[in-house]
Amino acid sequence: MEHRGAIRLSATSDADCSWCHADLLRHGNTPNSTNYIRNVTNFESQHPEFAVLRNGRPDPGTIQLNHFLHLQPNLLGPNGRRVQMVCTDCHRSAADAAGPWPYEDSRSQGETLNRSAAVDSKRDSKLSVSPRAYMAAATYAQTCAACHALQFDRRLPDAVPHDKPEVIHPFVIAKLQAYIAAHPAELRVPRDPSRDLPEQPVAADYRLLTPAQWVSERTAEDEELLWRKTCKQCHTLIASDGGALPKIAPSNITARYMPHANFDHSQHGLVDCASCHAAATTSQQSSDVLLPGIGTCRSCHHSGAEAAEARCFECHTYHDPAQRKPAHSNFSLAEIQGSK
Repeated sequence: MEHRGAIRLSATSDADCSWCHADLLRHGNTPNSTNYIRNVTNFESQHPEFAVLRNGRPDPGTIQLNHFLHLQPNLLGPNGRRVQMVCTDCHRSAADAAGPWPYEDSRSQGETLNRSAAVDSKRDSKLSVSPRAYMAAATYAQTCAACHALQFDRRLPDAVPHDKPEVIHPFVIAKLQAYIAAHPAELRVPRDPSRDLPEQPVAADYRLLTPAQWVSERTAEDEELLWRKTCKQCHTLIASDGGALPKIAPSNITARYMPHANFDHSQHGLVDCASCHAAATTSQQSSDVLLPGIGTCRSCHHSGAEAAEARCFECHTYHDPAQRKPAHSNFSLAEIQGSK
């Protein structure tokens, strides 16, 4: 059982795996090691909970998403119509992502393609997997844009690009400059009575601004709305000192929670999503890890004639293929063939 060559794990029995994994301390782990479970003999009764759930780690993603709210009936959807969202509205495999999405923005297809490529690049290159095996990360353009528009000014029909503040800021300025150039009468700004303060002098009924002043004031107002409400609704913003643009925390969307195990969603297509991901129907925090636990898998994968396969090779590869050791031999071809 050398760690050499492309060992086909499907030809390896559970006994060959448990020979080491039933007593890992005997094979090199120190008594104080916490990196591995020390005794694993079979999936049905002597296998630990999946590490991502066993350690109680929160999801590292920073996108604020309430699954419970999005799965409520009679939600207000695009164009004022009422909708009932389902899991596949946002969660699909990379192979299925090319089709139409019910809440996508067709104007952002370039972003969609770029995001899909970025997700593909995060996949574990050590393992060869089907493009239908794992769910691709949801993107704003495909799953959010139709309901959560990025409008920034009541005067303009345009929405800001779904991008960093460094890209949004010049976009807002350019749109406002073009607007005021076409509507110079708006440089005469009437006083807003709702902004009058008690015991303070009342401002003049009108202010006459230069185009630069008008653009500067409107930019400040529009970006206040964007940073404090529109963007912050989903993203974690990091404020900057001195009036500089805020920073957007990386999304940190996890492509695969268990990169050393094999799983194929396409082979489980007859099962309703909520049957395995039951916690998603009640989750209100994006920090929740919504993977099914080992008990859910054991309900099908156990011993018995009517059960699904539960041997080690069903989920595991033979350690890490990237760490295979090269074989060196002193035998000649003639010696291997048994000739003299």
